[in-house]
Amino acid sequence: MLKLDINSKDKTIDLEVLLRGEASPLQIHIGHYEIKTGEESGVKISRIHTSREWMTDLIHALAPEHTVKFNYAKLLKIVL
Repeated sequence: MLKLDINSKDKTIDLEVLLRGEASPLQIHIGHYEIKTGEESGVKISRIHTSREWMTDLIHALAPEHTVKFNYAKLLKIVL
């Protein structure tokens, strides 16, 4: 991971990663995240866009929003 910016006010995340075998970094923008606690604890992400059009299209077709399971969501909610 080259860059990680979390904007807790706007609930957005920006990442920049260099994938193995790729010449240029991949930029990922998560337009909204929500920290969920309780039985389904995790981080729900949506409005995802990447610097690779085909990847953005694939994400929108297969999983326009997704919850990343995370056992310590309560702690994450305090930090962010």
